[in-house]
Parts: sequence; C-alpha cells; structure tokens
Amino acid sequence: MAGRLIEFEAAREAVLKAAAPLGSEEVSLRDALGRVLAETVLAPEDVPAFDNSAMDGFAVRAADTAPGARLRVVGESRAGTPAQAELGAGEACAISTGNEAVAGIVARAPAIAKWASTAVDRKLRP
Repeated sequence: MAGRLIEFEAAREAVLKAAAPLGSEEVSLRDALGRVLAETVLAPEDVPAFDNSAMDGFAVRAADTAPGARLRVVGESRAGTPAQAELGAGEACAISTGNEAVAGIVARAPAIAKWASTAVDRKLRP
C-alpha cells in the first residue's frame, strides 16, 4: 500500500472534516457494555466512602516534605488493616493504593510520597 505522506495538520483537518457527532440513545445497563456515555453521570455518594490513597507510597505531613527530609516510618495502612494513629512531626506511614487513610492522615498529611521518590536509610532502622 503505497501512498504519499501528508503533514499532521492536513491529516487532522481531513479526519475532522469527515467526522460527525453520533446521536444518543437510552439503553439498559445490560446493553451498555462497549458504549460511551453521552453525558456526565454523578454518583449520589462518594465511592469509596472514605479518603484514600491514589498510589503506593508514604503518607506524610506537608510540613515535613522539604527536599532531603528524613522521616521515621511509624506504621502502615494496608487493605484490611488501616493505620490506627495520626502522624506526628517527622513521621510517615506506608500506604497502599486505594487504602483508607484514617485518623486524620489525609487531613494532616495531604501528600503521598511515591515509593520511587523515596530512599530507605538503613542506619535509622532499629
């Protein structure tokens, strides 16, 4: 299949000129698989119904996030076993993606440091 190449903008213009919006229709949930929503749908309640982490990492207090800061890991918040204590100054809590952040961790620690952005100082571990 030989053909000449065209510039990106010309290709984009040709595609947009040939494209037309599709109509919409109501279908049952059972028949909705593989379709695209025509309008925004909002849940009547937050799901999940708690503050949670968007990534694996460490919940930390924003005040403790200066470059090179050393924090003591005082616990972990994992599926089925959320953290039980609030973070204090200079403390961090390991947290898994989607896990509940309890006891003020999110309110007092609005930051999650990604695993890739952290280092373990073995000298600080008992």
